[in-house]
Amino acid sequence: MKNIVSFILLIFISTEALAQPIYVGQPIYYELARTLQVAGKLQSKTSFTINNSASLPDMREVDNLVGSPSAFQFKILPVTLQTKFNSHHPYGWNDAGMIMAKGLQTQISGGIYAKAGPLTIQLRPEYVWAANPSFDTTPGYGSVTQKNYNRRFLGQSSIRLNAGPLSIGISTENLWWGPGQFSSLLMSNNIPGFLHVTFNTRRPIKTPIGAFEWQLIAAKLSEDTTLATESGYLKPTRPKNDWRYLSAMVLNYQPAFLPHTYLGIIGSVQMYNNDRLKNTGFVKKYLPIFAPASPTQNAQADDIPADGQFSFFVRQILPKHKFEFYVEYGYNDYKQNLRDLWVNPSHAAAWIIGMKKIVALKPSSRTAKGSERPYLDLSFEATQLAQTTSYILRNAGNWYTHGAITQGLTNEGQIMGAGSGLGNNVQTLQIKKIEGLQQIGLKLQRIQQDPKGLQGSGLTLGMRDYQWTDISVGLLGNKRWNNIMAGGEIQFVSSKNYGWNNANAFNLYATAYVSYFFK
Repeated sequence: MKNIVSFILLIFISTEALAQPIYVGQPIYYELARTLQVAGKLQSKTSFTINNSASLPDMREVDNLVGSPSAFQFKILPVTLQTKFNSHHPYGWNDAGMIMAKGLQTQISGGIYAKAGPLTIQLRPEYVWAANPSFDTTPGYGSVTQKNYNRRFLGQSSIRLNAGPLSIGISTENLWWGPGQFSSLLMSNNIPGFLHVTFNTRRPIKTPIGAFEWQLIAAKLSEDTTLATESGYLKPTRPKNDWRYLSAMVLNYQPAFLPHTYLGIIGSVQMYNNDRLKNTGFVKKYLPIFAPASPTQNAQADDIPADGQFSFFVRQILPKHKFEFYVEYGYNDYKQNLRDLWVNPSHAAAWIIGMKKIVALKPSSRTAKGSERPYLDLSFEATQLAQTTSYILRNAGNWYTHGAITQGLTNEGQIMGAGSGLGNNVQTLQIKKIEGLQQIGLKLQRIQQDPKGLQGSGLTLGMRDYQWTDISVGLLGNKRWNNIMAGGEIQFVSSKNYGWNNANAFNLYATAYVSYFFK
């Protein structure tokens, strides 16, 4: 034991100053790195469709591009305090361990990072506290809450062995798969970081036909039974008393003959662990993503219950025009054959489509000499999770719940993909002025809350009598003062037919953070 402690201390004492890795959802840096790529400034060839701390650019590279006074080379990770507030009802997503709740909640995180040869260790735990008071519920939405929610998570932590472009390790960090800016169909930071074994690339692997990136994970998913679930309209569920095993993979291909084009596929299979152990053979037991059910098994319900989703995507950057567009399209049900695909292609489908345009602005009198010129970042994204009209003849259920797994694709009661809500459609328009690490912007959002929930009568073809729609107008901003960065967002949300009832509501949503960076 003494030798192990001495070895760990040696790593942290003897390692030279390191650039800090960027993690999914990190304030400013996570979004800014992608913006700099579209602007033609970031030289990294990463696709930004397989996002984890091993594959993202490091903070020093971003700092050098925006003319930061220091390179932020350190081993102590920044301490970040984040808060979130809702005045009327739960709102807001992509916030890791925070929950869908009314009132005030706070998350604090910090840690250390070290590298010794091929070994990297990142310890960044998170603590979340939420007042979690009761809010206005309706027959279709919400339930009585338990106050003073508090949890500790390992957060953005990992232990990895790296060899050239490859990395293998154990991690609890958040992942983001797919090209979306505001939502992802299968994997986002809407959930607390989850325990998983990972085998992934750290940078694109070049071949004569193009470059490849991937991430393969085997994960443990769990739930907090004291919380209502997002997959049940914030009502309590009674899941099977067993943890879930998730096998998932994302693969991205950059064709050699199509520069700045990224093509990819994402797939996931989850099952209760006791059911998984009934499988025979290594692949079916530990890597079921490579052994999906046959069309016959899928149609007749396999003896071993499992749920799966898959999607494919394309992201295209036009460097000359400082523009990108992307599409992700997915299914939560297998097609039986080509005829099924041809006759009813929209059955069980969901999609995300979006774009980003960067406009270079003239430097202002406040722009520091040698700093990158300011930009205007125009972003739009539409997410479609509700069923199409084909549900009248063939119901596919909500995209994250498909029958075999009660909780759906969730961890700790929160949806792993698009966090806006079950079966929701979202349109987002964001305009930001970016000047180094200082940003100010406007965000407009429209959210259709599960318009095809199939909770109504035959007279309305199963649709609810009232359609719940949120319209949000928000302001956001970030600024840096030496070693301190702070920012936030405030949204004014008008909810028409809140909770699918004939009543309107107003909600004030605000989130803010402050980070201290150690020299």
